Amino acid sequence: MRILINATILIICGIICNLSYADQVNEYYKSGKRYMDDGRFHKALNELNKAIASINTHTSPDLISEIHYNIGSVHFHLEEFEKAISEYNKAIEIKSDSPIFYNALGIVYSETKQYKKALDTYHKVIKYSPKTAEPYFNIGLVQYNQGNFSSAIDAFRQAIGVDKKWTDAYIGLGDIYLKQGKLSKSEQEYNNALQVKSDSIGALIGLGKVYLRQDNTDKAKPIFQQVIKIQKDYTDAHFQIAQLYIKNGEKDKAEKTMEYFKVLRDTDPLLVKAQKWVKIHPDDPKGYNNLGILLLTRRCYEKAILNYKKAITLSPNLASAHYNLGLAYHKQEKRELAINAYLLAIKNDSELAIAHNNLAVCYSELNTNLNKALSHSLIATKKIPSNPNYWDTLATIYKQLGSIQEAQQAREKQISLLRQSQK
Repeated sequence: MRILINATILIICGIICNLSYADQVNEYYKSGKRYMDDGRFHKALNELNKAIASINTHTSPDLISEIHYNIGSVHFHLEEFEKAISEYNKAIEIKSDSPIFYNALGIVYSETKQYKKALDTYHKVIKYSPKTAEPYFNIGLVQYNQGNFSSAIDAFRQAIGVDKKWTDAYIGLGDIYLKQGKLSKSEQEYNNALQVKSDSIGALIGLGKVYLRQDNTDKAKPIFQQVIKIQKDYTDAHFQIAQLYIKNGEKDKAEKTMEYFKVLRDTDPLLVKAQKWVKIHPDDPKGYNNLGILLLTRRCYEKAILNYKKAITLSPNLASAHYNLGLAYHKQEKRELAINAYLLAIKNDSELAIAHNNLAVCYSELNTNLNKALSHSLIATKKIPSNPNYWDTLATIYKQLGSIQEAQQAREKQISLLRQSQK
C-alpha cells in the first residue's frame, strides 16, 4: 500500500511538473509576443527561443507551430531571411494547412527574389484560403517584378474580385497600364484606388504622372503638391514637379526643386539604413540621433525633433542630440526652445563650439542678452578660430553692442579666412 501511494505521488508530481513546464512555454511565448509588438526583436527572439527550449509532451502542436512562426517573423524583421524561411517551414511541418504560415513564407521568397518558390507558396495560400485577396495580390507583384504584365493584370483583377477595396491592386494595374502607355486605363485604375483611399500616395503619384504624360500640367501640379502635403520628403513627387516646371519653362523653379530633389535622392538609401537600424536596435540613442540628422537634412523638422527627443530619453547626457534638437528648433525659428536645447548641449559638452556659436546667434537674432551672446561667440572663435562663420557671428554681435572697432576686426578676420578657403 505504501509503495502504491508513493507511486501515485510520483505520478501526480510528474503531471504537475509537466503542466508547470507547459505554463512556462506559454509565458515565454507571450513575453516574446509582447517584445515583438514593442519592436524589440532581439529580446523577442530570446524569449521565443526559451519557449522552444521549454517544450514538453504537454505542449500543444498548435502552440509549437505558432512559436516557430513568430521566430520566423522576428528573423524576417531582422532581415535574416534564411533563418526566417527555416522557421516558417518548421511551423508548416507541424500545421500544414495554415494560409498565414504559407503567406509569410511566400513574402520571404518574394523579398529574396526566389520568385518560383514564392508563386508556388502563394498558390498554397489560395488553396487553404481562396477568399483572401492578399495571395492574389502577392502573385501579381511577383509577376509584375518579372515583367509578366499580362499575368500580373490577371492576378490583380482576381485580388479585386475577392476584395474591391484592395487599393494596392488598383495601383498595380495603374502602374502596368502607365508603363504600357495606356494612359486612359491607367488614369481609371488610379482613380479607382483613390475612391477607396483618397490619400493613397501610390495612386496620387501615378495619376500625376498620367497627367504629366498628357501634358496636362494644370491637373498634374496639384496632385504632386497633395503628395508632398501628405509626405513632405516624398522624393519622386519633387522630381515630377521639377519636370513639370521644365515643361512650363519655369527654369528658376525647376532648378530650385531639382536641388531639393537631389538632397532627397542622395539621402534616400541612408534614410532606409537609419530606419532599419533603429528598428533592429530600439535602445540605441545614437541611432535615433543619426536618423534625426537625416530627417533634418530632408527638412522633416517635426520628425527629426521626435527622434532627437527619443535619443535624449535614452541618453539624457548625449550632447549632440541636444545640439541637433536646438538646430531643428532654430530652423523653425523657435528660438527660445533652441536656446534651451543649445544650453543643455553645452552643459553636457562645454567644448562643443558650434553650440556656443548657435546659441550666440539665437541671442543676436532676438536682440536680447547680447552680453551672453558675446561670451558664447568668443568661446566659439577661441575653440575653433579657423571657422569664418564664427567670426561672422562675432562681428554681428559687436556691431549690435556698438563696438565698431571690434566688429571691424572680426569682420576682417572672417574675410581673410574665406579668402584662404578659396585658394
